[in-house]
Amino acid sequence: MKNDPPSPGSRFPRRTMLGGTLAAGLVAPRLAGALAASGPMGPAGPLAADLAEPLAAAAERVLPGVVGAGFVDYMNFWLSRPPLDRAADWRPLLKAGAVHLDRLARRRHGQSFASCTPAQQDAILTAFQQGKVTSRRFRGNVFFQRLVMLVIESFLSDPRYGGNRDGVGFAFIGREQHCWWAPRRLEVETDEPRPGGRKGTGR
Repeated sequence: MKNDPPSPGSRFPRRTMLGGTLAAGLVAPRLAGALAASGPMGPAGPLAADLAEPLAAAAERVLPGVVGAGFVDYMNFWLSRPPLDRAADWRPLLKAGAVHLDRLARRRHGQSFASCTPAQQDAILTAFQQGKVTSRRFRGNVFFQRLVMLVIESFLSDPRYGGNRDGVGFAFIGREQHCWWAPRRLEVETDEPRPGGRKGTGR
C-alpha cells in the first residue's frame, strides 16, 4: 500500500509506521509469534484462532507492528463486552470478514490470507475497501472500515484494554503516559477507577 493522498475509491493510504514503532522500541514480530503472545482465542476468547489469524494479518498490513502491540488482545477485550458482544455490526461482521479474507485468498492464490505475500494481501484488502467483496449479508467496505477503526484504537488506546502494549502507540505520537478516555459502561460494570481515583457510580 502506498502513502499517496487518499482519493475516492483508492486504497487506504497506510502511513509508514514501522520506522516509528521501531524508534519507539517495538520490533514488529512475525505474525505467528505475535499471535502466540496474545490472549486467549477459541473457547476462551470471542473469536476462534482460525478467524483471528486472517484479521491479525490484515491489521498488520494496515499498520505494521500493531499485532505485536496487542491488536488481538484489544479486539478480544471489546468483542467480549457489551455492547459489542451482541452488536450485529461487530462480532458477526468481523467473523464474516475473516472468512471472506481467507476465501478470496484461496481462490486467487491457493492459500490462506495470512500465508499470502504482502502485495497479495494489499490487493485483497483493496477489493474489500472498494466494496468489491460482498454477499447477501456482507459488505466488504463496511468490514474494512471496522477493521481500520480497531487497528487505530488498539494502537493508541489505554494499555489496560489490551492494545498499545508498553505504551508504544503513545511513544510514537509523542504522548506521555496516559490516555484519559475510559468508557462509562466499563466503569459501571467493573467498578474500575476513573482518572483521579474516583470509581464508577453506576449512574
